[in-house]
Amino acid sequence: MRLFLSIIFLFFLSPLKAATITELFGDGVFGTQWGDSISTVAQKLPKAHKESIGDITWLEVIDSKEVLGVSRKMQKIHFSFDAEKRLNGVAVYYDSEKHGVLLNKLITLFGEYSQVTGNKTALQWKNGVLVLTLVLSNDGFSANSIFSIGYYGLEKPDADKKSLGF
Repeated sequence: MRLFLSIIFLFFLSPLKAATITELFGDGVFGTQWGDSISTVAQKLPKAHKESIGDITWLEVIDSKEVLGVSRKMQKIHFSFDAEKRLNGVAVYYDSEKHGVLLNKLITLFGEYSQVTGNKTALQWKNGVLVLTLVLSNDGFSANSIFSIGYYGLEKPDADKKSLGF
């Protein structure tokens, strides 16, 4: 009986395995899936509005949704798409003063990070086809802390030299 109780006691003391980046974000975020088309994401997020510069298109939502347990007040969430117009990234904006809290949260969840070469304010956590980035960005008028998730696991399109212009 003592042995049984000891085993049960140790079971409850055992630390739980933390979820990996892939387990948390591998199938998508905010009700979307990596590879979704712009129209599919727009249907899933009716408050999103379409933005573009030339051939680059993204969807933007402005809301106060708490993300990573950190509050936000009327900040942007960008949904980005590759050249084939498939969802491959999401960036969540915060006020710059949230940067320390976000960094602490990400270190707690995912451990050691690497610094992006050439950008002292950009930190990354990589896991397979997913890259999490935290960056402090200043656009000249205001500063933001931006947490982004990039997905690099989409099937690559067929290409040949001729179709690429070589």
